[in-house]
This record gives sequence, structure tokens and C-alpha cells, in this order.
Amino acid sequence: MRVLVTGCCGFIGFHLCTALINNNISVVGIDNLNDFYDKGLKKSRLKKLYHSLFTFHNSDINQISEIDFKSKKFDLVINLAAQAGVRVKKKQEHFYETTNVIGFKNVCKFCVENGIDKIIYASSSSVYSDKKYEKFNEEKTIIDPKSKYGKSKYQNEIYANLVSKKNELSMIGLRFFSVYGPYGRPDMAYYIFTDAIANNKVINLNNDGLMLRDMTYIDDVIDGVIKSIDFLFNKNTKKNHIFNLGNDDPIQTKKLLSNIAEKLNKIPQIRNKISHNESAFTHSDNSKAKKYLRYNPKTDLSDGLDKFISWYKDYYGKQ
Repeated sequence: MRVLVTGCCGFIGFHLCTALINNNISVVGIDNLNDFYDKGLKKSRLKKLYHSLFTFHNSDINQISEIDFKSKKFDLVINLAAQAGVRVKKKQEHFYETTNVIGFKNVCKFCVENGIDKIIYASSSSVYSDKKYEKFNEEKTIIDPKSKYGKSKYQNEIYANLVSKKNELSMIGLRFFSVYGPYGRPDMAYYIFTDAIANNKVINLNNDGLMLRDMTYIDDVIDGVIKSIDFLFNKNTKKNHIFNLGNDDPIQTKKLLSNIAEKLNKIPQIRNKISHNESAFTHSDNSKAKKYLRYNPKTDLSDGLDKFISWYKDYYGKQ
């Protein structure tokens, strides 16, 4: 099997490429190594991906048709490249459109033009409404994204429905829920908390820490992606499927902070801050993914945080 992965140097992309290579699958990766967060972390991930089964292209997905792949025959394309995060600088907001929306369309166009009929792409729990506290269900929960990021991901899903029907493509959109773990994204709360506590910095705690997040460990998410691949190759369904990949066990952000502080044996310095553009809670209903993908997250939050903190200390040379 030969798989094309966009965003291969991102958090999920790196772990996915590693898993595919470990399963003896040939991987071609694309990443533009942008500076949304520390390029050094992305390059460190890339260095670990060097393998005879891995080929890297430093490029933007909007130029995907111009890349010299030697062969444009792929069994599967997995689109993870995106402007991530609900909070970015004003000058970066245009990437929600140019990368997340237009870039995704260009990836789909590339697939259609080259006879690639299987696509998996990243969506997000940010597409859901948080006006009623209930588990986020793919069929029942209202779609009402608060952020530009969430809106861009929902636009991907709408476009995937159209392009899959028109061109008979087998597609899966995966709504990820607060993925965390080693080599994670420095802009996410668990990483920010850990870094601030370790370095005696003040933490901006949004909305008094009352927001709930369904923290999902990276290994469980990668297992869900691998099972999504199996689903596409075992089911002859030319349509766009949507699945949640979450943990189904949300935690308040203030509790997440206290857990990390306890593990680091330090008292955090906290400054409360108001944030308006992110969900009050996320809670994944995994029943659909469990039924069709046999998805079953297994990593307890405490164990997952232990693994992340151990990696963090090693990576940054902390005691």
C-alpha cells in the first residue's frame, strides 16, 4: 500500500506516519513546516520519520498538483494539513480559508484527477453546538461552530459530501477531540499548562477553568485512524462518512491544570481570562465509531499525562 499524508510533520500526522511505517506501509508526506508554532518541534518530528518507507516533500497543499511525486498513484490520501486551533493571531486567520477550505478542495481535486478514490480527512469537535449539554453525536447534535476554525472544518465536511457523490469517492471525516500526548501541539492547554508550571510562568486560565474537554490520547486516535483505513478498504461505500474520535470522559480545564501541577509537584500561578470563541464543553459519543470501526480508546488521562510529561522533561531537558 502507498499512502499520501498531508501535514505529516504535525502532531497527529507525525504519529500516524510512524504507525504506518511500522506497519510496513509506504508513506509520502507533505508539510510546509509553517511557523504557527515552533518549527524546531516539527523538524524534530520529521527527523524521526526518516526511513526507507518514507518520502518527504516540503510543500503547501495548495501546490499539491505541482509536486513531483515520481508516481501519482496512491491507494489512499489522508489530509491532516490545516491551520489548527481556535485562537490564532489576526494575521493568521486567513489560513482558515486558504489552507483549511481551499487547500482541502485542492487535495480532493488532486485525488479526482489521479484516480484516487479513498480519502480520510481531519475534522473537529469544534463543529458542534454547545448550547445543550449532551454527548456530541454525529447524527443528533446540532452543528453550530463558534470559531472560524470550526466553521472551516464543517465546510470541509459539506464539500466532502458533494465531491464524494459527484466522483464516487470513499471518504471519512474524523472529528478529533482534544488530542494530547508526546510531541503534541504547544498551543494546546495541557502543553501550555505543563510548560508554564515547569518554568514558573503565569497561566491564563480561560473562563475560570470551567470548560470541559474530552481529552483523547494520541495512541487511541491513531488506532482510530488505522481502523478507519481498514473500514475504507473493507467496505465498498462510495460516500462520505463522519466519525467522532474522542475519549468519552471530559474533564474541567481547572482540574486538568491541577492534575498537571500535582504531577510536577508545583503550585501554578493563575490569571483568569475570558474567552468567547471556544466551546464550553466537548464530549464525544463514540457509539458510531465503536460500531463501525471497532474504536475503543483505552488510555486513562492520568497515564496519558504521565507519558506526555515524561516526554516533555526529556525533550526540554527538565529534571
